[in-house]
Amino acid sequence: MIEKRIITAAVVFVLALAGVIALTVKQLGIGLPTCLTDVRPFLEGKVIDQAPKRYEIHYVARMWRFEPAEISIRPGSTADIYLSTADVTHGMQIVGTNVNLMAVPGAVNYARVTFDKAGDYLVVCNEYCGIQHHNMAARIHVTDKVAAVAAPPPAVLAGGRKILEDQGCTACHSLDGGASIGGTFKGLYGRKRELANGTTVIADDAYIRESIEKPDAKIVKGVDPGMPPLPVPPADITAIIEYLKTLQ
Repeated sequence: MIEKRIITAAVVFVLALAGVIALTVKQLGIGLPTCLTDVRPFLEGKVIDQAPKRYEIHYVARMWRFEPAEISIRPGSTADIYLSTADVTHGMQIVGTNVNLMAVPGAVNYARVTFDKAGDYLVVCNEYCGIQHHNMAARIHVTDKVAAVAAPPPAVLAGGRKILEDQGCTACHSLDGGASIGGTFKGLYGRKRELANGTTVIADDAYIRESIEKPDAKIVKGVDPGMPPLPVPPADITAIIEYLKTLQ
């Protein structure tokens, strides 16, 4: 008899808990964070404008910053937040919302949030991640004035060019469209590339990153293989990509 009462009480508790969760999701818009098993971890932060007032935001947490650091969207926008880490475990809380995620190595966490009110929303790390943990923050500007991701800081763009120059890339690749041994970087980003095997690819972020890390993975038609990998960290590759985007 006692066992039956315990089982009945346990079932009632589970059903009540499920009811509370369903109520919070429906009435208060509070959802549970989700760990995605079908999305690979990424190393580049970006904002994808999917539709009017609908965004997909890829956040990368790394010691000790979030990428992107500053974005702007319109009031009433819904954002699908994807969070990955480039190094250790971090936390991510968007102050003033119900978003509270963990950035765990090897995993991608997800949450959806609607920004009904205009204002600046602070993004903070709430999981201790090292000596500069307290400085790790980003901002989401919800405003009618700007509705796109902010441009990379000038320092990032200048850094991308300096990396190319320091690594000797500009000895074979021009930046201004001029003739060069390896072709020009001007207009490269977003351009269709014909490969030696007869297929074509778009020179997007993934292609450029792979070309830097594994130059012979996709050989462009008419270009001799054998370029060595560029020995730079992921953050430097991101800076290079952002700089190449400006060479249109």
